[in-house]
Amino acid sequence: MLEEQETSSIKMVRGCPCFKVFGDEKLCVNDDSVLEIEAIEVDPSIFSFRPDKDSMKDEQAGEGNICYAAIFVNYPDNKVYCISQGWILRIHGKDVPGNDLEDALQFLSTKEASATAEICSECLYKFILTLGDTFADLMTKKEKTIEIKKYVDKFSLKIAVKHSQMDKMMEPIGTENDIENGVDHFGFLRKYLIQLLEQQHYWSDLKQLFVEENSEFWIQDLLRKRERLARMEFQFYSQTLQLRDINDFALLLKMLRYILRSSDEILFLNEDIHDIIRSDKFKEIARTDDRLSPLASYAEKSRTVEHTTLGIFYRYSRRCDFIAIST
Repeated sequence: MLEEQETSSIKMVRGCPCFKVFGDEKLCVNDDSVLEIEAIEVDPSIFSFRPDKDSMKDEQAGEGNICYAAIFVNYPDNKVYCISQGWILRIHGKDVPGNDLEDALQFLSTKEASATAEICSECLYKFILTLGDTFADLMTKKEKTIEIKKYVDKFSLKIAVKHSQMDKMMEPIGTENDIENGVDHFGFLRKYLIQLLEQQHYWSDLKQLFVEENSEFWIQDLLRKRERLARMEFQFYSQTLQLRDINDFALLLKMLRYILRSSDEILFLNEDIHDIIRSDKFKEIARTDDRLSPLASYAEKSRTVEHTTLGIFYRYSRRCDFIAIST
């Protein structure tokens, strides 16, 4: 889906939110125009040697209505450009911001990202309108409700799958392919929720043992935070399940704020735990106390929590909060 160079000031993207297919007709609707085009799907990786916007002028198709169904983000001006024609992308009278497009790209599944340019383009269009600050006023409340619930469903499952694979105290609950093939949401999460409950009990019992042994306070506090983290993760997924039954937009946004608070605390606890278990004082104690080995192995998962799917969900929830303010 994306092609870029480390030294490049541009990012190539397969698909285009202004590329539309109606039956046998292929159209460009950039800047609210309707232009019949001759579409030639091009893998944007062939342009990866181009370092900047000016150099991309050499790749323009010239005469005719040729469309490569590919675009690029130009970081210096935060705009998105058509590769074949050099146009700035505009939807409903507004420039498409590059950062909105990049946020949308993070929500494409592996299946969507590897699909045809037509599917990629339609997904990009929907995500930009739903997620982007620029276009928050262009969808009805019903449309926003449907799309938000769909994304929360998908990404709560993806987060659970990823974390169950990374956590050595857990059995993996499945794969992303399972999600793409369609699963019962609650049934899929149930195994993960049960394991989170088991973790709560494990860390609570271990904390009590260290209290009875009069261990140092920072160790007791670390175990308390790990127990709290498991509890907050359980709350997070329970809230996403409740969201599925809400059809009122105002109630939906209220629940999203609760989910956002949960993700806030998860990220905060995760950062604290990671800092401590990477410290020399923890490593020294963990070498002689096997009971702390599950915490030592948590370091890998803690980075995943911060940098991957939960971080993406956090940013998405922030955008939903913006939508609430602007509605």
